[in-house]
Amino acid sequence: MTRTTGIVVGAALAIAVSFPMTGRADDKEKNAVQNATVHFGQPQPQTPDPNPVGAAVTHFLMPNDVTIHKGGTVTFVVNGGGHGITIHEVAKKTTRADIAEDLCDGNNNETADATVAQEITDRRARAAVCNGAVRETAVINGVVVSFLGSQNLDYMITDGKGNLVIEPGFNADGAINPRLDDPDNSPRLLATSGASPGDTANPAAIAGNRAGAFLTGTAFNPTATPPVAAPGNRIQVKFLSTGRYLVICMNRAHSLNDHMFGFVNVVDDGEDK
Repeated sequence: MTRTTGIVVGAALAIAVSFPMTGRADDKEKNAVQNATVHFGQPQPQTPDPNPVGAAVTHFLMPNDVTIHKGGTVTFVVNGGGHGITIHEVAKKTTRADIAEDLCDGNNNETADATVAQEITDRRARAAVCNGAVRETAVINGVVVSFLGSQNLDYMITDGKGNLVIEPGFNADGAINPRLDDPDNSPRLLATSGASPGDTANPAAIAGNRAGAFLTGTAFNPTATPPVAAPGNRIQVKFLSTGRYLVICMNRAHSLNDHMFGFVNVVDDGEDK
């Protein structure tokens, strides 16, 4: 994939609202729109489970698959805390299963054409296996290394053609690769956190903090009259090239453990799906 892709990004404040749009990765017949809105995280008021599952059940995109016209925009409304957004181009026939099978517990808890209730059940089952408390081991250069948290393993994320899209790397001490941050293996349109390799003014500071800050998400205020969601970041992206794009959280726990990702399809006017 060598196509040059354009992007315009804007940041503002937003109040979360509900949108009736729905989408699935294998639904190729939806009509393209000029501008779409995607909730990055469950809209407010969020409904996390009690621990140990907790907020894992809120880590999804709504809708998780949208189709827009070339030159159109997608506005990502950030809900809740701890999120970063990255966008990578993938093969056009990439499905949700193609990505999920490369993540923690990928094949076991992604139900095709699931109902909302089944999706919640899947997230709960996945969180019991993929979480920050589990102890994992891996062999690196012939040495067995112990990791706390399944999200700190090195998952090779590939698309529908088997192309490597994202390699997060191992994160043995929590600071080497703290984000899902890979600008090298596939065309990347956006990254809202992670390393800043081009910073020559203070490279030592960047080397000491490869994470970057997470986005500010909406937060529900139940004491207000009426109860409202406090505003959070709104990230607007303009897509200037056709194709299929993976949108995934840069928080390793949210993406690799919780499967917090979706897709944007960009079509010419004569290619509406």
